[in-house]
Amino acid sequence: MQANTRHQVSPYLVFFIIYNSQVGVGILGFQRTIAEKAGYDAWIGVLAAGCLVQAFIWVSYKLLGKVDGDIIDVHTILFGNVLGKLFSFFIIIYYWLASVSVLLGFIEIVQVWMFPTIPSWILSSLLLILVYYSVSGGFRAIVGVSFISFIFPQLLLIFLYIFPLKIAHFANLLPLMNHSFMDMMDSTKSSMYTLAGTEALLMYYPFIRDSKASRKFAHLGVLFTTLLYTVSSIVSFTFYSEKELKTTIWPELSLTKIIKLSFLERFEYLYISMYLIIVTSLIALLLWCSSRGLKKIFCKKQKYTLLILSLISVVISQFIPETFKEMLDKMITQMNLYIFYGYIPILLLVITFLRRSNQNG
Repeated sequence: MQANTRHQVSPYLVFFIIYNSQVGVGILGFQRTIAEKAGYDAWIGVLAAGCLVQAFIWVSYKLLGKVDGDIIDVHTILFGNVLGKLFSFFIIIYYWLASVSVLLGFIEIVQVWMFPTIPSWILSSLLLILVYYSVSGGFRAIVGVSFISFIFPQLLLIFLYIFPLKIAHFANLLPLMNHSFMDMMDSTKSSMYTLAGTEALLMYYPFIRDSKASRKFAHLGVLFTTLLYTVSSIVSFTFYSEKELKTTIWPELSLTKIIKLSFLERFEYLYISMYLIIVTSLIALLLWCSSRGLKKIFCKKQKYTLLILSLISVVISQFIPETFKEMLDKMITQMNLYIFYGYIPILLLVITFLRRSNQNG
């Protein structure tokens, strides 16, 4: 069911929502992860992952267009009220876990690079207050923050690639295709977690005005983020040797150390501070998806479900051990692959078959 017109956003804004959903703290350190198996051929895996995301966007639009609603409406139509809500609940939990992963990742960066003694609950509380304020303003407010996070920080941060490229060694990328097919597949799988986020479309689809016209902007958004991650990986590969990359946890963030300005000694402080806007908009989008999903499933006001999820996130950030974050990232990667690249295409086939059977009957 489509949302009220005054709550919907223009089709072209989907470009910024897609960007917001895909770009987070992952871009600061994914280069080391994807290069573990495929070496410096891993940037090809990023392009392959981008193609898979494009296919997912196409499948999502086809699926949601058939019911003119979100994933909860799809489940309700196919499986009934009770079983449909149960299946939807698992996807809602995924959105929330993804927001926790982003939150923990940004807190770790702030504690390592800026404030090592500050408690995690203080950082998470301050961040989630901003998120709560954004989500309380409704979906249009979240889209506004997404637009600002693209125009102000990201366009500026892209120009920072000029500094490492001045001393880049492009010979590091040679010879091309020097790894096995399975290594490239592992690299593509690792890239899928970094490029995850477009699955939020399954929840905010009813809030797009003229959804058919927005499809091209969704594909353009994925194209932009895919190229952004590809350029980021190439810049890191041409700057670091393979041994250096293995020991560098946040390659892109470490690149900022070479930037020296007469009025600013530690540029990484400014870099991380600018990323606060990007992270806030991403967490706000994911928590909006999860809180709205719980609102539809349990018929509770969204502000209550949002508050509960935020409080649980604060508790997790303070008391969960370091090993939990690695387990969480792996679990989200598996859930992303199985749910959105396995289960969702099957749903499309099922609902298409049922519609054709009803027409023929």
